[in-house]
Amino acid sequence: PAQVVSDTRRLSDVEWFRDVYGDAVQTVRVVATEETRKRRNWVFVTGVDDAESECGLDQGVAFDWVITNDGDELSLDEQLETLLRSLRGRL
Repeated sequence: PAQVVSDTRRLSDVEWFRDVYGDAVQTVRVVATEETRKRRNWVFVTGVDDAESECGLDQGVAFDWVITNDGDELSLDEQLETLLRSLRGRL
């Protein structure tokens, strides 16, 4: 009864799903601070991390859900549980 698309990269991807599936689409963005990302060994690479495939959804999308993943496991679990309850309620 549900499909999960784990990685869209461009606004046109999100628009396509919304056009085809309408209100059934729920968009989820997972964010972490730059500090957290660096602790996880992320290093900005010009030409990669500033390409559309990496930052094309940073503007222009009103996400239904924004999940913060900065290392607080309890907070992450609570956010994910809230999301899952909502999604189950839509099935």
